[in-house]
Amino acid sequence: MMSFGKLVVFLALSHLHYCLAGTATTTARTIYYRNNPPSLAGHYSFEFQTTNGITTKGAGNENGAVGVVQYVSLEGIPVTFSYVADANGYQPTGDHIPAIPLHVIRQLEYIATHPPVDERKSRRW
Repeated sequence: MMSFGKLVVFLALSHLHYCLAGTATTTARTIYYRNNPPSLAGHYSFEFQTTNGITTKGAGNENGAVGVVQYVSLEGIPVTFSYVADANGYQPTGDHIPAIPLHVIRQLEYIATHPPVDERKSRRW
């Protein structure tokens, strides 16, 4: 017959084995990797792919960067987005990125077409 202490140790080790077995199948490993670090002129590129379906590629220089990222969401939907980072900022594009609401576009158009308000003159007191 097993003592209570041995039973607790056995259950703990069983639980640990179960947890580690579950993570072993979900841990991603890199199956492809290529990296060209920045040259003296600032040009670089990289790409990699993992066993769980994540793929990314990117390249850049002193003027900016471009890249693409692909993965499968938790719902099983393939997601792809690309990006450009340059003097105009970071600009991601992809079907999963929500569209800007129409009222926000109208507000930005209003702001662009109307002069700024002078705060001192607009106060009534």
